[in-house]
Amino acid sequence: MVDTSNNKNAKIISQVGQYIYDHSDQAISLDSLANYTGFSKYHFNRIFFAATGYPLGEFIQRHKLEKALHLIKQGNHNIIDVALSVGYDSPSSFSRVFKKNFSVTPSDIIQGNLPNNDRAGSLKPRKLKTDQKLLPVWKTLPERKVFGFYGKGFNEQSFSTVAGELFGRLGTMAELLSYTELQPIGVSVDNPWVGEQTQSRFFAGFVEGLSTHHAKLETFKWQAGRWACFTHTGPHDCMWQTISQIYAQWVLPNSIKLKDQQIVQLYLNNPMETKPEALKTELYFAVENSAEKKKS
Repeated sequence: MVDTSNNKNAKIISQVGQYIYDHSDQAISLDSLANYTGFSKYHFNRIFFAATGYPLGEFIQRHKLEKALHLIKQGNHNIIDVALSVGYDSPSSFSRVFKKNFSVTPSDIIQGNLPNNDRAGSLKPRKLKTDQKLLPVWKTLPERKVFGFYGKGFNEQSFSTVAGELFGRLGTMAELLSYTELQPIGVSVDNPWVGEQTQSRFFAGFVEGLSTHHAKLETFKWQAGRWACFTHTGPHDCMWQTISQIYAQWVLPNSIKLKDQQIVQLYLNNPMETKPEALKTELYFAVENSAEKKKS
């Protein structure tokens, strides 16, 4: 059906919205939402972003505030009770966030001054790149122990800064192999859209060319199994757009079951010798075996 993707997007939005409404007085965790909707915890926030166009945390806050707005409009004028019912212990902090989102205070609502932007759906989604044809290549991979370093720091939509520093350190320790032979990979160990981005961890490593006996090196275990491989063409700092497209155009419409494993980035050409727009990166998504039978 033509509207299959829209139906699936609407379903996940409805599920999350209902869960937030039913648990609005609690701190809502990523684990609980992922379990409730049946998606992988690691991938859930990206799946939700692909379906709605905005981050999960913003959606949760906005939905809680919508419930508060509804309660006040229905005659509940005790601001403390309303704040507690949507998870705010401090009425002053509740009022401050309420005004930031709706441009009016709870007291203004009581006096009949209603906001113009009282729907979460009015938040405009980010525009994503649409000029790439996204088709997976299926690969069965053995388990690999990759040597490298872990670092922290996600800023300006990218791990580029920390990745450059880590690969610089690795380059001084690697054997004299070509860039292709080294097979450099990067892994967003923590989903940067969850929690404090400056603390999000990134792993940089070489599949080949590093001594297993070097005391300073750390390891990442690239799990064995079936992987769907996509190719991102362009700068590394806009890779998130291609990843979002994969979730929006392939994972959600085809009900792909992703394993709770990180996306592995395999860099195919040297950024020191290649223009940013010509860079190619393979993106590996771990999937359940049955997912290959889905339409791609």
